[in-house]
Amino acid sequence: MTSLRHELLGTPTAGTMRMLVPGGWEVVPLDDEHMRAFSARMRRVLMQSHRPELDAYLSGMLRTWVSRLRETGGLYAVLPLDPPTGTALPLSLIVSVVGDVAGHPLKTWAVSKIRSGTSEFLDEGRTVLAWSTTTAGTDEMAGTVSEQYNYLIPVPGADLREAVLLTGTRVALAGEADDAPARAATRVLYDAMALGLDWAPAPQTV
Repeated sequence: MTSLRHELLGTPTAGTMRMLVPGGWEVVPLDDEHMRAFSARMRRVLMQSHRPELDAYLSGMLRTWVSRLRETGGLYAVLPLDPPTGTALPLSLIVSVVGDVAGHPLKTWAVSKIRSGTSEFLDEGRTVLAWSTTTAGTDEMAGTVSEQYNYLIPVPGADLREAVLLTGTRVALAGEADDAPARAATRVLYDAMALGLDWAPAPQTV
């Protein structure tokens, strides 16, 4: 599996997190400054690929995507921007800090999710709650499926009033076998990133 490295991610209320990030992936903050730089980088790729006509379409799609993520607590996108030569990885991981889910208080929602039997804890300490969904693509994405792997990790000391939500996505062709190696590898990778997340020690005061 691709080697993992630690990245420090600051959050407005949860302090500083340490997160395992695969080699070849980058952490992109979802603020205006970094999104402008990311858009410019994407534009250069399109020009080099002789596809300038896609610029307006993809730029608009990027703005809509980022706006929706921010509305739901999205802070960072973790993306495979430098994959091994000759490969394309249709993967992404979003890091959010949430106080509610789908309009429900976080603690109430988490208890309901656990009781529904559609989630599981990945660790013995029962701190990483995981669940997954699959959605069929429509319009331009027809013929594909979007596999989403979600991880809810409580912020220490917040009594489940606030949590980090990791949302990993993989796009695959519809009809892919359930035991496809790429699917299994994706799950292992996202699980490792979720289990490796922790909080940096608070600075020592003198």
